[in-house]
Amino acid sequence: MKATGHALMVAAGGCTAAQIILGHKSPSTISAQASMSEPDRWMNVRDVMTLEYHVQEPIVSRWMVDRHSADARRVFAPIDDGSIMHFVRECGEAKLALIASHERRRCDGTYSAADRALTIRELRELEEGARDLRERLEAQL
Repeated sequence: MKATGHALMVAAGGCTAAQIILGHKSPSTISAQASMSEPDRWMNVRDVMTLEYHVQEPIVSRWMVDRHSADARRVFAPIDDGSIMHFVRECGEAKLALIASHERRRCDGTYSAADRALTIRELRELEEGARDLRERLEAQL
């Protein structure tokens, strides 16, 4: 996704040109959103749509459609009880580890902004995994 965002920004004429097209972000922000070295920053869908419209090429959208098509079997493949239990066990263990880590840091007073960001990132991964599992199960109804 980052690589296609970067390709879209380049197709639009670079960071400065993209900033002029979008009109509300600095070139450095646009660059960071398309940079692999900034894993937590992403170009929002509205900006992608605006840039794709401007360059008249669905660079990011095409990649997303291709990726969805490539992963369709994984998303809609039947899921068995063993897979469900494995996922549930992993989630439970991860949640317990996060709780223990949070409590330890809170008690000794060393729970920094970086610690909170790490906890949030771990929880997002758990949420994404749970959402994927739910969608796969719902596809079997």
